[in-house]
Amino acid sequence: MKFVVWMAYHLESRDIVDDYISRASKYVVTDITLNSPPEGVGKHEFVVCEDLESIKREIVDADVMLGWRITPEVFACARRLKWIQFGSAGIDHTIFPELLESNVILTTLSGIHSTVVAEHVIGLMIALARRFDLAARLQLEHRYERGVIASTAEELAGKTVGIIGLGKIGLNIARLAKAFGMTVVGTKRILEGRLENLDKVYRASEYRKILPISDYVILVVPLTHETRSLIGREELAMMKDGACLVNVARGAMVDHEALSEALRSGKLKGAALDVFPEEPLPPESPIWDMPNTIITPHTACSFPRYGELAAQVFKRNLEAFLTGGEMINVYERARGY
Repeated sequence: MKFVVWMAYHLESRDIVDDYISRASKYVVTDITLNSPPEGVGKHEFVVCEDLESIKREIVDADVMLGWRITPEVFACARRLKWIQFGSAGIDHTIFPELLESNVILTTLSGIHSTVVAEHVIGLMIALARRFDLAARLQLEHRYERGVIASTAEELAGKTVGIIGLGKIGLNIARLAKAFGMTVVGTKRILEGRLENLDKVYRASEYRKILPISDYVILVVPLTHETRSLIGREELAMMKDGACLVNVARGAMVDHEALSEALRSGKLKGAALDVFPEEPLPPESPIWDMPNTIITPHTACSFPRYGELAAQVFKRNLEAFLTGGEMINVYERARGY
């Protein structure tokens, strides 16, 4: 069986990606379904492709692909592809009709970022509440001024956080927010029993109900046709005066022009953005200059253990793929994630 890796489009540092691929290759070249495979038995071909021409050539007879994106041009070259293990939790950026209409199994790394993204969100909330954004600017200007920070900084305790998307990451955010003494509300696509650390849960379609009651609105939901343009001018107007918006989901969910107006007018106190309509965010983008805004370059999901945890997901799926078992993190075409 032939496995190919396309090294293009990953967001992590190269050393972290190399760690993942090195671990994955060890599982492949010695079939992990065999305890001690005899010479020549249970071994597969593992090919790493660095450029477009090599992946177009090698994917022709490949059974499995590992990568962060596949394009229609590359997919058209595949003749016997059965499974793609993507290197990200969401794959909305690489979905196209031919792929959706195929029988190729698509799996993601959903879940491996649940702790680090939740901690990133809490960090952004603390930064907004304690005005670390302003302190950083004052530091660059060599200005030791307590007054403006003292008059605008606040506590998280006693505030309400509204989490749009109570998946693995959202539930971790809820757990951490509770530790800070916050009231926690959120939305979930399917309501099944009581959720720990949640004071109230709404259906996904009722997300607007949490906007007027939340001091911090967190976007951590997959990008689908229902969540595209989720927060526009109307939704921003519904938000509580002086609230903050944190987006670690997808940039396409927010009307950034309307967000900028809400920030400049004082309707919103602040925003923290880890994702953008276009990535990398162009230097000329007006988003850079939005007031009271913290920008992180899509690093909420970045951490050194990516390679280790990604390889664990791949190993589990590889075992299932080779033995006919049940794979995890399978992309469901009907629901869009």
